[in-house]
Amino acid sequence: MAKKLSGPQMIVANRLTDGRALFLTAEGWAVEPTHSIVAHDEDEVTALLAVANADVKANLVLAVEVVAADVGEGGVRPGHIKTQMQAKGPSVRTDLGYQVSPFWEN
Repeated sequence: MAKKLSGPQMIVANRLTDGRALFLTAEGWAVEPTHSIVAHDEDEVTALLAVANADVKANLVLAVEVVAADVGEGGVRPGHIKTQMQAKGPSVRTDLGYQVSPFWEN
């Protein structure tokens, strides 16, 4: 049985090529959660999952999840610390993560 949704929700997945956490936006998938599409009811979540699952079938992303969203003046951010940490990248050896690459996405 699926968990009952409470409050605003967003869709997060992992990029197939490198495992990076991505957030579903109106323009597609983004590394920053700020402009994520926020769902407020189960019908909206179902519609967003349909889009995300189509991208799973197209081998763009995997491990799609519905997660809590915090909506504030600065935009949208994940509501749970686990997803916030996924968005930031490695937490143990940040000198080895994608953060040190000159091609790191902001």
